[in-house]
Amino acid sequence: MGDDGWKVDQRGRVRWLCLDRVARKNAMTSAMGTRLGELLADAQADIDTRVLVITGEGDAFSSGLDRDELAAGAPGNSTFPVEAFYAFTKPTIACVNGLAFGGGATLAVACDLRVAAESASFTFALAKLGLTPEWGSSYFLWREIGWSRTLDLFLTGRTVGADEARGLGLVDRVVPDTDVRAHTQALAEQIASLPEGTAEATKSVLRRGLDAEFLHAREVERAGLADRVRAMRVRAKERAARAQRE
Repeated sequence: MGDDGWKVDQRGRVRWLCLDRVARKNAMTSAMGTRLGELLADAQADIDTRVLVITGEGDAFSSGLDRDELAAGAPGNSTFPVEAFYAFTKPTIACVNGLAFGGGATLAVACDLRVAAESASFTFALAKLGLTPEWGSSYFLWREIGWSRTLDLFLTGRTVGADEARGLGLVDRVVPDTDVRAHTQALAEQIASLPEGTAEATKSVLRRGLDAEFLHAREVERAGLADRVRAMRVRAKERAARAQRE
């Protein structure tokens, strides 16, 4: 285990960030939140990384905030890098290998895609503590599964299994526990194999349209497509020039 509670594994053009506190069900400390922000910045800057995967070691994704730290008095300001997640331009995938509770569920929701093991579960339980949604979940979740479904999960704090999560739209794929990491890697490699810049440009167009009015969203789509066409033409000219030199 790394001293910062994270393990980094580069697999070709896919970078894995693994929560590595197995004895605590990968509960996150404030220091781990700060470190996650740094790891996101590193992955963003690395030209060889095209897709980022987040998972947990052992049989849990994450049990959320460390309870000992909470009992001792949580910091006034969360260290979870919500803005860094929103600004991260490369595709992110949560490989949910088991329990995703509280902040762990929010961490999964902050990712663009979610692949879940059959044993995975999701619980948003802050309302039971008298608290409101945190770590960007008030922004991300209802855009992904709808208003009433989000309100249901937040207000009841009930646990949702992998199959129900897929039905809600909270999870994109459900696979056997033994296959979840391999399946996630295969999906990440498929995305990473797209022409350079395509995945980031597609994510950007969709993200910019989330809060836009329809006409503005259409403008964003057209502008994004035009940018990609120009980039493809430039690469085609570069390939032709190289072919002539050879």
